[in-house]
Amino acid sequence: MSTPIFVTAASIAAELHQAMLEAKGLALTAKNARALAVRAGSKTVGFKAITHFIDELASDIIRQSQYINGVSEKLSQQAVSLWRSSMAADKFHWIAQQHSEHCQSLNGAMEACFAENEQLAQNLQRGLRELEQQLEEGDKHIRTANLIATSSKVEASSAEEFRGQLEVIANNITDTADKIRAHLSKARSLLSQR
Repeated sequence: MSTPIFVTAASIAAELHQAMLEAKGLALTAKNARALAVRAGSKTVGFKAITHFIDELASDIIRQSQYINGVSEKLSQQAVSLWRSSMAADKFHWIAQQHSEHCQSLNGAMEACFAENEQLAQNLQRGLRELEQQLEEGDKHIRTANLIATSSKVEASSAEEFRGQLEVIANNITDTADKIRAHLSKARSLLSQR
């Protein structure tokens, strides 16, 4: 038996919440990088520009994670509504098969139930497609994070006595991007199992 979609949506929301927490750590890394760049002065001019991109990326990931989390929660609610509606539709089918003499009086309610069920199913499919698109957008942010980390390592190589600290920051960016990617991959995997 497959996992109910509302459970899957809740699991996806949990993964995205973890990705958001990681992105908040990336925002802290950006602040540390900016402070170090100010302290280092002219020795880290190239790195100073990168700190803006790190901060912007962290903000984008946090914002997107919050948005996707909201979509996931809404999907979970829609899935519960669809499940309830499907249960009611199944009962109407059973009544129609077992007690056809009562169907005439239930036709209006049956038609309304079946129409609602169809509408809920369509809304859920639209939401799932939107969720997939948002997860793909998250992958773009991770690719950007990796580019920023690479640029940070290049800039760190010419920062003399600040090199070690800047390399730590660059490695932090890479590690955080990897953790966020893992959460996004898990969310995508959960979505593909539906």
